[in-house]
Amino acid sequence: MRKKICLSALVLTIVLLAPSVVAQDIYPITIWSDKQQYSPGERGTLYVAFHNERDVAVTIKNITIDYRYWRAHTSDGWVGNETRIVDEPLAAKKTHVFDDIEFTVPADGRAVSTTVQVTIYTDQWPFETTDSGYINVPTTPAYMEQIVTLFTLLVVLVIVCTIIIAATVFLSARRPKVMWREAERAE
Repeated sequence: MRKKICLSALVLTIVLLAPSVVAQDIYPITIWSDKQQYSPGERGTLYVAFHNERDVAVTIKNITIDYRYWRAHTSDGWVGNETRIVDEPLAAKKTHVFDDIEFTVPADGRAVSTTVQVTIYTDQWPFETTDSGYINVPTTPAYMEQIVTLFTLLVVLVIVCTIIIAATVFLSARRPKVMWREAERAE
């Protein structure tokens, strides 16, 4: 009887202390790009997955993409954001991936890493869902050309010094013939 009580208590303790399996959280919007880093002027593709976690079907009305630090007014007008009219139905508990969002990293002073905010508007409550991603544009220091010049100069000086040291060693290790001893022997 005592073994049954101990066994029952042990099983109950294991069941209560064991972590319960919880469904993985699915974020409504997932954002990623085709590369980890971009150079100024380079083209890339932004992928946006929208998961309809509602129990009813929705219609995706439009999607707004805002490249936060790339916004500016140029001769073509405002750049750095775009809105696409989609009007696409999406069933309940399904995911739609937008894989045709292309962007170009600015080639001017705005070519810095930026946050990308994506807002998707639907016809059901909540009417808008927002999330953000990140596009990495590494910057090189302004003095990088000077560093390259200094390294080139350093390599040239090392080569010249190596030649001078080799010539010095060669000339000091060579023993010249003594001419006056040969002249004494001849007499």
